[in-house]
Amino acid sequence: MNYTNKSDWPEVIRRRCLLSAVVLPALLLSSFAVAQTSAADEKLKLASVDASVVPQTDEAASVSETSNPNLDVVAPVLNADTKARAQAVDLFAKASEDKLDAADRAGIASLYKDRGYKSIWMIDGALKPEAKALISEINHADKIGLNPADYIPPVADIGAGLVLSDADLFDAELQMSLAAVRYVRHLASGRLEPLSVSASLDIKPERPDPKAVLADLSIADNPLSKALDYHPKHPAYRALLKELAALDGKKAEKPIIIEPGKMLRPGMQDTRIPQLRARLKVELPKPAPAETDTAAAAAPAIAPVEIDETLYDEVLVAAVKDFQKENRLTQDGIVGPSTLRMLNGDSNIDRKSQLIVNLERWRWAPKDLGQFHVMANIPEYRVYVMKDGKVTHTTRVVVGKSIHKTVAFSDEMEHFVVNPSWGVPQSIIKNEMLPSARSNPGYFSRKGYQVFAKIRGRTRQVDPNRVNWRRVSASQISVRQPPGASNALGQIKFLFPNKHAIYMHDTPSKSLFNRDDRAFSHGCVRIHNPMEFADALLVQQKDWNSTRIKKLVGGREATINLDKHIPVHLVYFTSILKEDGSIGYLSDVYGHDSNMAKILKL
Repeated sequence: MNYTNKSDWPEVIRRRCLLSAVVLPALLLSSFAVAQTSAADEKLKLASVDASVVPQTDEAASVSETSNPNLDVVAPVLNADTKARAQAVDLFAKASEDKLDAADRAGIASLYKDRGYKSIWMIDGALKPEAKALISEINHADKIGLNPADYIPPVADIGAGLVLSDADLFDAELQMSLAAVRYVRHLASGRLEPLSVSASLDIKPERPDPKAVLADLSIADNPLSKALDYHPKHPAYRALLKELAALDGKKAEKPIIIEPGKMLRPGMQDTRIPQLRARLKVELPKPAPAETDTAAAAAPAIAPVEIDETLYDEVLVAAVKDFQKENRLTQDGIVGPSTLRMLNGDSNIDRKSQLIVNLERWRWAPKDLGQFHVMANIPEYRVYVMKDGKVTHTTRVVVGKSIHKTVAFSDEMEHFVVNPSWGVPQSIIKNEMLPSARSNPGYFSRKGYQVFAKIRGRTRQVDPNRVNWRRVSASQISVRQPPGASNALGQIKFLFPNKHAIYMHDTPSKSLFNRDDRAFSHGCVRIHNPMEFADALLVQQKDWNSTRIKKLVGGREATINLDKHIPVHLVYFTSILKEDGSIGYLSDVYGHDSNMAKILKL
């Protein structure tokens, strides 16, 4: 096939051409140096070569190097070779594809410069066995959710079936280092920049230092083992890797999809019941065995009872309730929208792709979540308090609507506020409150909100009933809801100050916690049982517990500063490790799975 445009060249051809171009100036320089050497000098060089094949003690070698006044005759050739490698490394460092690739190349170049441009992966014109083992692992990167096409290591038979020049061997050396460093980076911190997927994924992966990575690999007895040490250590990550391997080992099965329709209630008949049975692997009940006693034999024959395949019977209801319990849905046996969606899975992405994008997000996660920390999983609508890797408390949460997404990020909880007031965000004032006030001038008073405006340079509270709301913009006012029973933040809020103005809090709207889908907030995280949550957090705090907090409720706004800040992680995982060790699959509430799958071309 002919490629007339460079942009049409396959990646491997473009990189090979680039690397070949790197050494051409070096070869010309080396040839020029040789041409300038005199015939007498050539004899000295040959003598030096002959001497080099004779075994010498370190002392003898030292003496011969220092006592031969003509040894510097061969220095131009050696310098030219070193310069050629230096030039190759410089060009290699400049051939970056993006910011992260540039950092990888710069780190690699720096290490080779420190090493005097000595090889790491080559010996006697061939790849070391350790390099071949690492290449084999890289070529099977898909087994751990990565893409082998992202890495182009040299072919493993260099020096055997494939003989290269010194210049090309060094090209292969650099290509091996780039493949190894990039592989480790992807393994440790993922392939994507989170914010390139969504502004609501404000996660900063801990990228390994490329120079340190290559230095580690260069001195390791087993570079492959050292590379694999960069896998995240989180138990959930390891469990997802196992699940991915299990899926790869299975023959692909066509998923059983239950058709949409009206809710399935216990006792009803529906043509979709056989699909539900097949999905949950519940067999049809068998007919009762025929009676065999004499009296029964003498009685008139009774036609066998037919089994109604469309009946939603008690056995199937029990299986549905078990499924709902496993997936933290309301255990009512009713197959409604949430249960149906969970049974069918996310129709936009297959299970393997779902595992791969969740592995990617675990690679973004902090390596150390904290010995004692809080983790709220957005698609699960649940928060966990963790200590030494074990759950000490968990409860339901309400998260942001799809148009007001709860941002995934990490920070530290610093204090609680009891009897909080609510400073209403400008976006809510503009998009919700002002339209309501314009159609109903008594809106602010009826809701108990306090309105403030700048008057003669000072912020003053104003009577909302005396304002012409049709002539007011959101930027001209601020709105506050004072503490009280109807306050949107309830009795307590938990603060981890951040640029997103997201925090956790109580709510007077308790009924929403009974729903399976709980994406109703403007972005903050509402806690179902806030006082129990507070107790779980206060185990490290002297003199404070929920009993003492409750005594403050109804009084003035009060702040409780934590002696030790608590790491808080708002995360987005749709493939989760369940208590029984199995993997659960959740709905992609914000579409992050689908977006990542498209970007990664899964």
